[in-house]
Amino acid sequence: MPSPVKVSDSLLALAREEARAAHRSATAEIEHWATLGRAVEAMVAYRDVLALKRAGEALPMPAFVSRDAVHALLARLAEDADREAVKARIRAGGGPIYTADPARPGAIVEVQETGLRTPGHLRGRRFVTAASKTVVHARRKAAKRK
Repeated sequence: MPSPVKVSDSLLALAREEARAAHRSATAEIEHWATLGRAVEAMVAYRDVLALKRAGEALPMPAFVSRDAVHALLARLAEDADREAVKARIRAGGGPIYTADPARPGAIVEVQETGLRTPGHLRGRRFVTAASKTVVHARRKAAKRK
């Protein structure tokens, strides 16, 4: 059952503006934003969520993005087969980059700006090194022996 929710006038104005371009109602637009926000928060670390929020406050929200602009962007990405421009933008953001570990299926490698590679996995949106897991396991074994 729908429930009324209070939102700021500025958020509602943005939602109405974006909704017209997307052929949605303002309510559907806000629900769309909430769905995207939940997906992003589930996929990135908390500090990255905070950085995205700060960036969103600083950047103007476009009222409408043309199909031509999207097509041009996708065409530029397709032309760069090695994705060097995209990789450069990601690296410019600072912080570690995460990639798959071909030697260990299901594992992730954290790559620091210095090139240091650390294997591990994600637990609760946080990277846990494989060494950390071993230390925790060893501590649990030691505690059981006592």
